Amino acid sequence: MAPTIGYWPIRALVDPILLCMHQLKQSYRIKHYKFGGPPDHLGNEWPVDKERLGLTYPNIPYLIDGDVKVTQCLAILRYIGRKYNFGPKSEEEIIRSDIFEQGAHEMLYTCFRVWYVDTEEELNKAKPHLHPYLRQRLEQTSTALGSNRFILGDRMTYVDCLLYSVLDYIRLYDEDYLSRNQNLRDFLDRIESLPEIKKYHESKRFSRFPICAPNARWGNNQST
Repeated sequence: MAPTIGYWPIRALVDPILLCMHQLKQSYRIKHYKFGGPPDHLGNEWPVDKERLGLTYPNIPYLIDGDVKVTQCLAILRYIGRKYNFGPKSEEEIIRSDIFEQGAHEMLYTCFRVWYVDTEEELNKAKPHLHPYLRQRLEQTSTALGSNRFILGDRMTYVDCLLYSVLDYIRLYDEDYLSRNQNLRDFLDRIESLPEIKKYHESKRFSRFPICAPNARWGNNQST
C-alpha cells in the first residue's frame, strides 16, 4: 500500500519530500488539509487528525507507511533516504550530507522568519537584514558544491531535493540572489531536467505557488 503524506496545499516543507518520491518512482497518497480562517488558519481537519493519528510529535508534514509513522520534514527525508538507498553511505558522505542538510534548512527557516510577518511594513523592514545573510550563505553553498553535479558528486540523494526546493523558493522570491552563482543556477536546471522531476513539474500535481500559508506576507499566492 502506498504511503500517505499529509500537509497543507502549499510547497513549503513538503516539496522536497514529494520530489524524492517522484525521482524514486514511488507512488504515494497526498492528504491535503484545507486552511481555515484567521488568525491561525488551522481549519477543521488537521486539529482532529493531529490527535487521532498516533503521531510522535504530531505535526505536518507527516508520512504514514504501513506501521511506520514519521513526522518532521528532515526525519521524513532521512527515512526515505534509508528505505530507498537515497542517502549518504560512507562516513565522509554522511558528514557532507549533514552539513548541506542543516545549511539548507537554516536558509529556509531564515526566509520563513522574514516572509511570515504580520504586515507589509514589517516585511519591508526585514528585507535588508535578509539580503546580506542570503548573499553569504549562497556564496558558501556555491563554493561547497563546486563543480559537482550533485551534493555528493555524481549520485543524487534526498539532500539534493531539499537544496533544490530552498534555492527555488529563493529564486522565486528574488532571482537576483542567484545571479552571482552560476553553479547553483546550473544545479536547479539539472534537477529540473531529470525525467521524473520534469514529468512531475509538468503535471497537475505540481504548482510553483503557493509556497507559504495564507498568513505569510510573501509566497502565499502566485501574485506575490
